Amino acid sequence: MGHRQERVNHMLRDELALLLQRQVRDPRLSGLISIIQVKTSPDMRDAQVFVSIMASEKERQEAMDALVSASGFFRHEL
Repeated sequence: MGHRQERVNHMLRDELALLLQRQVRDPRLSGLISIIQVKTSPDMRDAQVFVSIMASEKERQEAMDALVSASGFFRHEL
């Protein structure tokens, strides 16, 4: 992975964390959620986002559902 791709990955991780913290107002995301890592494809068209959710299994699944439903918002904002 090139240096530029690593910088983009870190920048995306930081921006997603800020968006999650300041702009997403979904009550299902009330637990402790951390953006662990972002991996972009070599052409930087796609990204995988790895998260950590500290909650019960049910709350974790609800939070993942909320993140999936908010993916369009994240794409738009980025």
